[in-house]
Amino acid sequence: MTPTKTLRRAAWLALLLFARNSILNAQMDTIVDPAKTAQARSEEEFDYYLEIVSAPDATQTLARVEAFTTRFPRSELLSAAYRYRMHAYEQLNDFSGMLAAGRKVLSQNPDDINTLLTLAPAMATRASGRPDREQLLSEAEQDATHALTEIEATRISRKVSRAQWSLERRQMESEAHGALGIVALQKKDTEAAIREFKTAINLAPQPQGVLFLRLGLALSTTAKDQAQDNFRKAEELGPDAVRRSASEESRRLSQNTLPR
Repeated sequence: MTPTKTLRRAAWLALLLFARNSILNAQMDTIVDPAKTAQARSEEEFDYYLEIVSAPDATQTLARVEAFTTRFPRSELLSAAYRYRMHAYEQLNDFSGMLAAGRKVLSQNPDDINTLLTLAPAMATRASGRPDREQLLSEAEQDATHALTEIEATRISRKVSRAQWSLERRQMESEAHGALGIVALQKKDTEAAIREFKTAINLAPQPQGVLFLRLGLALSTTAKDQAQDNFRKAEELGPDAVRRSASEESRRLSQNTLPR
């Protein structure tokens, strides 16, 4: 298989296996300095916001965000509400809706780490074959890099222990480098992709199988033995979708290396 075909398949697999880590679905407001946390201006406004937080599913979340933003168009909680909208569209696999909602968050709060780390990998994985491919890859790279800068500058709440913050910080940095790795794969820059995925794995408190799968794909054109090692690790960690893909990629790579 040619390097071009391998990289194209890598981008497709990255899209297939794209999933947000649950640690970043929590509100960053519980971590950052309380002085930066938005507040409701009335009990009614807060109650409406709690309706969003307690929505039982993504469809209800969208409806409740719409009700909130219509009733409180100047609320300090707008960016948080739009963040819930973004994640609701994410759950519904609606990329256009997620992207629009995420950009709305960033228009209100351009430094929102949660949103930056949601949009960056989403744009990177979905860029292939789109007319706006270059724009999406550029934005993904900018958002991931911006997220790393904001993580570095974050002032944590006194209620959060240094140990807890260290784990969360490493996970977020891992996600950012993982997104940069996907961008590099899309740009066919295997050296950068390998470097970013290795960094993501080293930073993650508990690396997911998909990271090893992606690293294996990046390595498959230049270091096939190392690629196989990473495919085996991906199979070991799973979940099932990763396990199946890693097994298939391992088999394909073995066939391509057999003497003819």
